[in-house]
Amino acid sequence: MKYRQWPLVCIDEARRRLATPLDDDDVHELRLTCKRLRAARQLQRAERPKAAIKAREATPRAIAKRLEGPREARVRHAMLGWALPRLSPELRPVVARLRAALVASLDETAGADRQVLEAEFVREAANWRAEPLTGSQVKAGYRRTRRKARRLAETCAASRDPARCHRWRKWVKYLTYQQELRERVKGEPPRVDPRRLKRLAKRLGRQHDLINLAAWLAGSESEAMPLESAQREALADELQGLAEAQLDKALKEASRLGWQ
Repeated sequence: MKYRQWPLVCIDEARRRLATPLDDDDVHELRLTCKRLRAARQLQRAERPKAAIKAREATPRAIAKRLEGPREARVRHAMLGWALPRLSPELRPVVARLRAALVASLDETAGADRQVLEAEFVREAANWRAEPLTGSQVKAGYRRTRRKARRLAETCAASRDPARCHRWRKWVKYLTYQQELRERVKGEPPRVDPRRLKRLAKRLGRQHDLINLAAWLAGSESEAMPLESAQREALADELQGLAEAQLDKALKEASRLGWQ
């Protein structure tokens, strides 16, 4: 397989899933395809301006958005479940009630009109035929992504800024998918340990979701949930603490990768 063929193969695999009604596994795989296509676009960033790459990312972004469903509620429910045994004992019954209150919003399905998705994947394939991925782009872009992920590790270690950490996770994921691409197309071994990258991305993902959950608790959107003001503040504080601990663990993974 050549690099120019890889995005088209991914899109063909995605379109085959659209032949029948989508289940949860299909939705998950289609969203992963969108992430892989965006990571491949970033490989072209070494030769093309940022604005051009951002414009080409619009289609996979739109597809992923259509497949999103009630994602925020699901993430909140999942993170509360993860945090539950790690919280103070007095807060655990509160969190159990909060999770129960969120259950009603989890059953909505993604607005996945398969005909619309098919048209968007066809459009994405046309974009890749017009601007194919080349070997030189992969070589330079992969090198650029490694540098970017390393620089962001150093920046996040110094600042601990949540927005920068979220950006760091995005580039860690780009690096993961780009390594998969190189291995699948040319059998190129990964330069960065995939297992450590996976753990790093998971830690940063938890940090991001915990911070968002704490912010949601502090906002007016959560006022209908069964929490007293004092409970709300205490829970938000503990979630922030868990988020900081996840960042500490992420930075340790980065150190093991030689990124600090």
